[in-house]
Amino acid sequence: MWVWPIISYLLAGINGAYVMTKYKLQKDITTLGSGTGGARNAGRVAGKQAFIWTVVIDALKTILPLSLALYLSISSVILAAMIIAAVAGHIWSIWLKGCGGKGVVAYLACTLVLEWPGLLIFGGAALLAKYLPVSFSKVMVVAMIIPVVSAFFRGNPGISFGLLIGYGLVVLSHLYPVHPGSMKEEEHL
Repeated sequence: MWVWPIISYLLAGINGAYVMTKYKLQKDITTLGSGTGGARNAGRVAGKQAFIWTVVIDALKTILPLSLALYLSISSVILAAMIIAAVAGHIWSIWLKGCGGKGVVAYLACTLVLEWPGLLIFGGAALLAKYLPVSFSKVMVVAMIIPVVSAFFRGNPGISFGLLIGYGLVVLSHLYPVHPGSMKEEEHL
């Protein structure tokens, strides 16, 4: 059963931003803008459509294996490992020699499949944050802990643990430069 996290990691390494900038600009996203392979950088260098398609690709590569594993009643321990593998695979893509995005879309896609009530509460926090006089990015990074807490209190400690590690990877990717050149233009917390 441990093949599931390996599949998640390999699929998560398919980078939507890389695909979109190759398609639209015939260039490598890791050499453009902030140097990260995330939706925000894709939107910055290749436009709004590239941002949207990057989010779609990055969400689907996470949602599909998790949904299949959930349908097949794979254990929560394996699901937790799949969460960690999906977020890590997006941040450190094997296909892009360790480069990738910052894991936000992959993490949120995991919550959509495995902890959607927590994701709804997170969405409410996101709407509220738009109207608060604080940094939207900072509020979002903090609010991403909501699905972790929600999973725990809903009786899913394995999923909560996987989400906690995934959340930690996302936070680390925002606090420290995880890719060469990623400190160029990125807003940091």
